[in-house]
Parts: sequence; C-alpha cells; structure tokens
Amino acid sequence: MTEQPAVRFDRVQVRYGAVTALDDFSLDVAAGETVALLGPSGSGKSTALKALAGFLTPSSGRVLLNGRDVTGLPPHRRGLGVVVQQYALFPHMTVAENVAFGLRARRSFSAKRVTDMLELVGLPGFGKRYPRELSGGQQQRVAIARALAIAPPVLLLDEPLSALDAQLRADLLEELRRLRDELPDVAMLYVTHDQTEALTLADRIAVMRDARLVDVDTAFDLYQQPPSSFTASFLGGANLLAGTVVSAGGLVRIGGVTLTASSADPLVEGADVRVAIRPHTLVVADDGLEATLTGLQWRGATFRLTCLVDGMAVHADVPSADGLPPVGSPIRLRLPATGAAVVAR
Repeated sequence: MTEQPAVRFDRVQVRYGAVTALDDFSLDVAAGETVALLGPSGSGKSTALKALAGFLTPSSGRVLLNGRDVTGLPPHRRGLGVVVQQYALFPHMTVAENVAFGLRARRSFSAKRVTDMLELVGLPGFGKRYPRELSGGQQQRVAIARALAIAPPVLLLDEPLSALDAQLRADLLEELRRLRDELPDVAMLYVTHDQTEALTLADRIAVMRDARLVDVDTAFDLYQQPPSSFTASFLGGANLLAGTVVSAGGLVRIGGVTLTASSADPLVEGADVRVAIRPHTLVVADDGLEATLTGLQWRGATFRLTCLVDGMAVHADVPSADGLPPVGSPIRLRLPATGAAVVAR
C-alpha cells in the first residue's frame, strides 16, 4: 500500500473575480520532506500556503492532509503549525505564554512542552521575557517554537526570514536546517523568493511563476539541469546563450566556441538550443567569446561584469577587477569546460 503524502494539492485554483491567484496547482509533500515554494512576488506561492492553512478557500480543486480532504475545514481544525514573516506574537504575553497559546487552546498545556520547545529553538530561560525585549531573530524563534508546540504534522513557513537583516537571516536559516534534521517526521512547506534559502533548506524546490507551477525537482537537479529558461535564470541567475548542437554527445557551439553541455533530453545535431551558464563559471581571458564590457559592479566578495554578447547581456562574476579594461572596451569571456546545461524549453 502506497503511503499517503503529508500534503497534497489536487488541481487547486484560487480566483478573485477576474484575477487568478493560483491556477491548476498540484503538488505532493511527503512526511519529513521540506519543499520550498520559490518564485517572484505575485507568483502564487503564498496563495498556495494560505489555501493549505485554511486562510482562504479554493475556487476549485482539493487540499488533502494525510489523505483527508480538508478543503472546507477552518484553520483551527487542520492542526498545522504556521510561521509568518512578521512574527505575529502577542505583545501582552510572555514568551512562555506565546509558546503555550496553541496548547491551551487545545486544553493540552504542558509546562515541560513549553520548556522543551524553547530549548529546541535555542532560547532556554527566555520564558518570562516579553516580545518587546527580544531581537527580531529571537522573536522569530519564539514564533517557530509556538508553531511546533502543538506537534503539527506539517509546518508552514511564509517568508519567515525576509524581515531580518542579513546576518540574522543566515543564523536563523542554519537553525531551521538543524530543526529540519531534529524533526524527521514533520513535513515543511517553505515559501520564499530567496534562492539561497531554498537551496540551503529544501529537499525539493517548486518553482512558481504567474500563478502556476513551472518546475519541481530536487534542489540539486534543478540547479544543475534546469528544465526551463525561467528556472535557469531565477534559480542561480544563469545566462542563457544561443547555441547550436555540434554532436549528440553534448558538444555545443556558442559563437565560435565549442563546449560540452549536459542535457536532460537527447540532442539532435544541428539543432538550435539555449545553454544555461552560471556567472561564476565565466572567466575573463585572452580567448573565448567576443564581448563588450558594459558595466562593472563591486559586490564585496566578487565583481559583477555586465557584457554584451551578440546583442545579449551576459553576466560574469570575477574575484578581482585588476587588469580589466575600461567600461565600453572589448573583452573575451572563456566558457566553462563543464557545468553548462542545455535548457529543454
């Protein structure tokens, strides 16, 4: 007998009048799996989470939890843990009272459970403080502890780190990784527009655009062999260069340069294709693609070069600007020996 997924979206659609916020959305999340919904603003990712949480009712389709249709159930009867961007802590309650809120609502209060949850998120001894006495990262940890206190089978996280500064975001992302490992039976659905969060945390990534699911696969496979142009550019910021297949074995010519590129589908000699090449794999050299340097931006650890190749903007990330010609000058970009991928569509 096949085990039921912890979460199933079955052709879910959400409409607001003439506007479709989520269209024909189907996705399974297994128990213990972390799936990131990744996409730009307005792509439908938060709408999908709200449909699962019960904060809105789908116009059509079904939402199932462990095989049970919960499409029409109110949020409090779904038993899910929810963490949102702005913490949503009760300011008049202590940390311990916030964590215990769901337990008291279920009449299953346990002081030990509250203590255990605060230890789990790295806040032992913080129970008597109020939210105003905590940093943003600490408040978000309290929100996570509150969501986990009721032992939910599914934890929903809606842009939980976007309100934090860069260092807090990195620290809390590591905490979420640790929690994921310590809660092997809890399914997590993580909504984000940040590719680093998705790649760091998720077992699989569901890429969304214009209210629809575009691609879904493991984080590694989506990055290494993106199925679509949108995923290639959104996840990792790949350059998409026009090329021609030289041989079915994977040789592709871009401009006057031939390189080896992986492909999920069989290649046909002579076919025109698009090749995804990550900015960090390009090198400024004496040989390679002819280009014009049109922009130079310092990014701390690297310099981002913007170049024009056959009328198309191409980005390259290099460790140093030493020896680069002035903006507006010709330049050559050496393509990587490995790591390029033919985009299927």
